Amino acid sequence: MKRVTVFTPTYNRANVLHRVYDSLAAQTYRDFCWLIVDDGSKDDTKAVVEAFIAREQFPIKYVRQENQGKHIATNHAVAMTDSELF
Repeated sequence: MKRVTVFTPTYNRANVLHRVYDSLAAQTYRDFCWLIVDDGSKDDTKAVVEAFIAREQFPIKYVRQENQGKHIATNHAVAMTDSELF
């Protein structure tokens, strides 16, 4: 279990997720997991995240749900989190 969960809800943002990834990869504090809840994206979000996961820089959890809105994605993430901080 990691101490911190960094949460990113996303919907059709494959082209900008690299900015979050790059920022997290540059951190010196490593006791975190990046949790991405994809709210039914229709772009290449899944492929982009799978490429990040393959790099094995830090733990990444990716969950895809049917499009239900950011508030549902956030609630889903909170329910999945087992870290001390969110």
